[in-house]
Amino acid sequence: MKLVYSASEALDMVMRNEARAWCGEQPARAEARFKQSDFLKIYHKPKFRFDMDTPIFTIGSCFAREVEATLIKLNVPLVTKDYGVGPEFFDSWNEENGWGGGVPRGQLSRGALNKYCVHSMTHELRRVLLDEKYPNEGMFEITAGQWFDPHSSGLRNLPLEQALKNRQSIADAMAQIRNASVVFMTLGLTESWIDTETGLAMNRHPGGPALRKYGTRFQFVDYDFVSVVEELGELFHLIRETCNAQMRFVVTVSPVPLGATFRDSDVIVANSASKSVLRAAAEEVRRLYDFVDYFPSYEMVVNSPRGLAWESDQLHVSPAMVGHIMDTFSKAYFAES
Repeated sequence: MKLVYSASEALDMVMRNEARAWCGEQPARAEARFKQSDFLKIYHKPKFRFDMDTPIFTIGSCFAREVEATLIKLNVPLVTKDYGVGPEFFDSWNEENGWGGGVPRGQLSRGALNKYCVHSMTHELRRVLLDEKYPNEGMFEITAGQWFDPHSSGLRNLPLEQALKNRQSIADAMAQIRNASVVFMTLGLTESWIDTETGLAMNRHPGGPALRKYGTRFQFVDYDFVSVVEELGELFHLIRETCNAQMRFVVTVSPVPLGATFRDSDVIVANSASKSVLRAAAEEVRRLYDFVDYFPSYEMVVNSPRGLAWESDQLHVSPAMVGHIMDTFSKAYFAES
């Protein structure tokens, strides 16, 4: 959707925009901000604001879990706060210290809720909002007595009974969207996999050996701009139709890069292509819908000094960077800030 303004409207906007120019030493100029060698400051004007007692639902990649942690610290009502899966069911479970799914023994982890592409978000919400049914809840037996859930994140293969219980825990968490007034949506990846037997977009693949074992059952797909925009539109409609007709959405792009690419490309190039599609799609839906806003956490991270913005693995965003992002978010969106 192209934006068109009269000359007078455009001139009025540029005169009101203190962050309009790149070069210069004035504090709001991009050049001056980059020279500070600090977390990049972004001048963000939100479409709408809400109170700190507004119930929020978050969905998306692991970056959404970082957002959740900050919202909880701010005492903002996160509707999925008390939902998750036991850490003992994660690949990262450690029998010695009980660490798994990013949380210690005795707590629930929301890490299983990660959704990396828009199509997997739609599938998960259609499951709970439209009561869609799938054979074995979309899971499959990867080895004798061990079931793989391609619609979760980080969970290990388990006996069917326990796998179904975990799947129900995920569904219970996702169903809390009905109690929200704002959805914070983090777009993660364009690369995904399709299970051709169910037609469902998978949140993760079962690993190289299983992909070879099952032959043509699974297909790799890298979604394009049109597919992402159309899927986001359907997702917004589904949520507003079944949950809250006044639901508002804050969309962002996760700065966390691809861990690996299935394209015949350098992972850095593939990641840039994927994030570019998602960033363009986020801009498009912001233009199309008055109830959708874009929050520029992506720009804040990738334009801040790497030593400040990233952990040593250059994959995960540093806690201090997340704090800067959420401070900017709070001041922009919360009416009391």
